[in-house]
Amino acid sequence: MQLKRLEVTNFRCLRAVEVALPSQGAWFVGRNGAGKTSILEAACLLGFGRSFRGRVADGLIRQGNPDLQVVAHWVDDATRSRVAGLRHSGESWEGRVDGAAVSTLSELAAPFPVLVFHPESSGLVTGPAEERRRALDWLAFHVEHRFSEVSRRYSRAQKQRNALLRAGAPDDQFDAWESEMGAMAEALSAARESALGVLRPSFESAWTELMPDSQAPEIGLRPGWRRSESALADLLLLNRTRDRELGYTTVGPHRADVDLGEPLGVASSLLSRGQAKLVALCLVMAQAEALRRWSGIRAVLLLDDLRAELDSERFSRVLEWISRHGYQVLISGTAVDPEAHERLPEMAVFHVEQGEVMALQDPPVEPGPAL
Repeated sequence: MQLKRLEVTNFRCLRAVEVALPSQGAWFVGRNGAGKTSILEAACLLGFGRSFRGRVADGLIRQGNPDLQVVAHWVDDATRSRVAGLRHSGESWEGRVDGAAVSTLSELAAPFPVLVFHPESSGLVTGPAEERRRALDWLAFHVEHRFSEVSRRYSRAQKQRNALLRAGAPDDQFDAWESEMGAMAEALSAARESALGVLRPSFESAWTELMPDSQAPEIGLRPGWRRSESALADLLLLNRTRDRELGYTTVGPHRADVDLGEPLGVASSLLSRGQAKLVALCLVMAQAEALRRWSGIRAVLLLDDLRAELDSERFSRVLEWISRHGYQVLISGTAVDPEAHERLPEMAVFHVEQGEVMALQDPPVEPGPAL
């Protein structure tokens, strides 16, 4: 996939922005708060249905406007020209892909794979299970064609069961929904196991490239219930009394987690913020490579304030990895690093100031070390 043009309207401080992108991608440079991260957020919105900094209703729409709009033009890996657009008011939305209306955000995201690394990505490692589960589900969504449908059916059945629990409904009303949850749970977990099998070798490879002085941990899946011991439908029946008291379903694949073992020799929860960011970056790189190896599709990488998040050695390794594997990247920062400009010379450079974006011929370059 190669993003050719991105059009953003009324997104945070961006009033009306249009950027043309070369195959290597672009740097967006400027002061903090100028709007450079918002451009990455806009691309993320098309690829995920939400920004990595929150939902549309949380303040993404430019003040005084009823909605925001994002339109992307790209060429897919079969060299077909594609276009997708989203108009979102925070409460309702309208999306189109190649001129045809879509009814779900997953339909919008399916042909537009993007991945994000940002200052809070350490939460992917040290945060709640939902963060790691979402990362695995991104890959499952793109490599397992039934994953979206299975996930939707499971979520619907789970919501119905939770509503019955809170309403104090009689037992006979639970049977159909618990049976549906049980069937979809098996399919959902099987898809996640399959995606994890694709992810593991890519994770080990990314780890070796980024941190060659340490051994990659073996990652696994905690399915969210004792899957090897009991069918989920049976456990739901056994747990029904307790779940009634709590008002929600306590077991199932909605509580699954990706087990990261002991990266860098300690439990994930004990990693420093900097260490957790490195592990998170490995996961993002692994997601991208797993998708490429599985389908030949290259995701667009959105790297927010990358230089500030890495030491010089890791930064050099990431740039080398990007260049060698041919990924298109959108990177934000206060200025372009000299080494980055040398390694990725064909990237466009845009200066962002007060929500306005201007292409630069001579990009601002951070000074190198004194000689």
